[in-house]
Amino acid sequence: MSGIGRQDEAHMATPELIEAHGYKAETHKIWTEDGYGLAVHRVLPSNDRVPSVPNIDSTINTSTDCSVECHNSSASVEAPESRGSASSRLPVLLCHGLLSSSSDWVLLGPHEALSYVLCDSGYDVWLANCRGNTYSKYHKHYTRRDREFWNFSWHEIGYYDLPAMIDYILKETGHSDLYYIGHSQGTTVFFVMGSERPEYNAKIKGMISLAPAVFLSNQRSPLITFLVHIIDLLEWGSVICNIHHLLPRNRWQSRILSTFTRNAPCTLTQGLCNCWFSLIAGFGSNQLDKSIVPVIFGHFPAGSSTRQIFHFASIIHSGLFRKFDYGAKTNLALYGSTQPPKYSLERVKAPVALFYSDNDLLIHHSDVQKLASTLPNVIEVKKVAYEKFNHIDYLWGRDARTLLYNGVVALLKKF
Repeated sequence: MSGIGRQDEAHMATPELIEAHGYKAETHKIWTEDGYGLAVHRVLPSNDRVPSVPNIDSTINTSTDCSVECHNSSASVEAPESRGSASSRLPVLLCHGLLSSSSDWVLLGPHEALSYVLCDSGYDVWLANCRGNTYSKYHKHYTRRDREFWNFSWHEIGYYDLPAMIDYILKETGHSDLYYIGHSQGTTVFFVMGSERPEYNAKIKGMISLAPAVFLSNQRSPLITFLVHIIDLLEWGSVICNIHHLLPRNRWQSRILSTFTRNAPCTLTQGLCNCWFSLIAGFGSNQLDKSIVPVIFGHFPAGSSTRQIFHFASIIHSGLFRKFDYGAKTNLALYGSTQPPKYSLERVKAPVALFYSDNDLLIHHSDVQKLASTLPNVIEVKKVAYEKFNHIDYLWGRDARTLLYNGVVALLKKF
């Protein structure tokens, strides 16, 4: 990391961060069945003998729309003789939460961020970018300005994106199964896939669920509770105003937020950040270091569709883990019922471990226990020991390695 400081990291793409942290980075482009182009970032140790990778992400302009063809990068990043033959490193796919991206897993820095802890422990680490975020804004027929591009919720991410990424990774690495680690919405989409496409359970060696966002009726976030109460108004407004894309990341936004948090008085930035994050994630944690805040806002938020928000609001309001609610008339046409059907969690046969924390305002322990009692193959339900550990500490907590990540690595060996 010579010559690279936190100020620089706020403006670097995920592959650049990985390289700056002393690891090798690859970018792989993957097409889904319904036409979305996804970027998946791979983390390899610096001493691995792999060809150097051109900075493909430097061609991604986050401030302009495009519907260019995303080229499969495997030919340029992997030696032909190794493709399809299983390596000694077992693949693990990490999937981010709502409004996030692959950068979540690297911002803590070398040997501290989960992706690096896994890489240092001998795993082949792949970082997902789901449709609509900073790195995955491509479609074969639509641009980001088209309403049709944003016509998805996290259901489609689970049904199309995850299977496409899993199949690609297994083909590239030569393995028959992989590990999966998700945070928040990254867990939601896994359980969608496991219930809607149960054949993929056989491709999961083990799944670790960090703050599983499945049953949410007991969430305690004041901000989320307020938004749920006015969700009908927000949904109506999004249609009237033709707003389908929420909080996209762009160059100017990232620079303004990161510059403000870096240069403003400590008490002001600490107070604003604590207020914002605490309203959503949980109050009282001492895990967020001020030095990482400008870096976080250089990468977060990374954008989502408004339907992802509305879908979460629906399951909070109903208390059920179910498909998107289009309204009685459309539901009847699509589902054969005026109410959206529930996901069949009993189909999720893959071995699952659930991690939760008492100070997480979004994920209540009773909802985690409800999920555990519904799934057929739960091998462990574990509470993070630090009582103030909140929803964002899973990603950016200064002690996340000792409180959580070392236990995650130990658990992977049990699957």
